[in-house]
Amino acid sequence: MACFITPLIIGILVKTLGRIFRTAGVKSKLNILATMLLGGSLVLMAEHAWNGEVTPYPPFLTAMSNPAEIAVVFNEITTVGSLMTLGVTGLWAVGLIIYYRSFHSIRGVRVKISTMLPREWC
Repeated sequence: MACFITPLIIGILVKTLGRIFRTAGVKSKLNILATMLLGGSLVLMAEHAWNGEVTPYPPFLTAMSNPAEIAVVFNEITTVGSLMTLGVTGLWAVGLIIYYRSFHSIRGVRVKISTMLPREWC
């Protein structure tokens, strides 16, 4: 119901930080992380709107119309949203590690890791 809010906020923060620190952002591929977070949260927002859980008028979350359910909404934002954000960030980090380790510098020559693996693994 409100799980898309945490990745949306973090995606906006990452996009802003990537623009402020442009050289570090390019090296660490922050634009990819921001795109993953924002794209995923926008798709989730569309899915929740399709199911009627998000409305274009206040309160934007249908669960927020009942004051007793506000705690449930905040619980979902903090637990499910945080886990989704950590999962997407973890996938981005693994992809970044693979990207930077895919080429090893051996005596100044760049060699792909796949050429160093045994044949049966490829």
